[in-house]
Amino acid sequence: MAHVRISDALLAVALDPTEDLETALNRYYAPGYTHRAEGREMDWAEFRQMVVAIRGQIRGGTVTVLDEVVDGDQYAERHRYRITMNDGTIAQKEVVVFGRFAPDGRFAELGETGVEIGDKSAPEGPRLPELDPATIPLDVSTFLSALPADPQVKMLTQSTGTVKAYIQFARTLFTRTELSERARELIILTTAEYTGSSFTTAQHVPIAQTAGISDETLRLIKERRLTDPSLSAYDSLVMRFTAEIAQRPTVSDELFAEAREYLSDREIVEVIHFVGYYWTFGRISTVLQVPVTEVYGEETVTKLDDETA
Repeated sequence: MAHVRISDALLAVALDPTEDLETALNRYYAPGYTHRAEGREMDWAEFRQMVVAIRGQIRGGTVTVLDEVVDGDQYAERHRYRITMNDGTIAQKEVVVFGRFAPDGRFAELGETGVEIGDKSAPEGPRLPELDPATIPLDVSTFLSALPADPQVKMLTQSTGTVKAYIQFARTLFTRTELSERARELIILTTAEYTGSSFTTAQHVPIAQTAGISDETLRLIKERRLTDPSLSAYDSLVMRFTAEIAQRPTVSDELFAEAREYLSDREIVEVIHFVGYYWTFGRISTVLQVPVTEVYGEETVTKLDDETA
């Protein structure tokens, strides 16, 4: 029987997740799993809680396997990981793992210890320099004067030919769509989670709370538990539909049929608009390493009057 690998488990569960947490955990860890790290032993519930905390602290990471040995149900491995934290700092560590497989090939128990590799680096900062104000066309600089001088706005301004239209479309999404404010924020935060955009999450959690989205629902989005029974059928559908659009080129016939039970044809198109917009917004922040310097409210976009926008 094939055995799981710790490198695959780390990527799927925490560093580069593509599915909800429960599915990922059950794929690699058997019921009754125990985990030991730096002298502390954790049962399944404590281990899961640790993973949730890790997911909330990092943007992503990579794993490099150095040695790996399997002998019957015994397992030993040595790897190095490189993690980018939400604040942009980089952490690197070399870890040794010893453990045992369950009969089905999943991990029954693991123990690990490791050492930091070098110092934790400072945030890498934006990858592109700030644009020279003298090179920005007058109509664009006038338009941008109504917005905060935020690093994300400055990064978008690198494309002086599109920044105005791009921000205008944000205003359109906030003021001309049929989706409720609650649905809109569920879509934005789910897109942020599945694209790893801590910038978008930071900006929209306060807006979502104002829209009546509970802290429990925000936690479930962060944990990717989009089918949790505590969610309403509508909220679960909106988030699952969003997650599929953000990750894949299409959705299943079954999910699309479910979407049509809860959303109008217009709203389905609007969901795709929101996902597309915030996928791009998130990638600007992650690829170009834009720091979160301040949290702004919805009025930052909607205050732009029709003449300016």
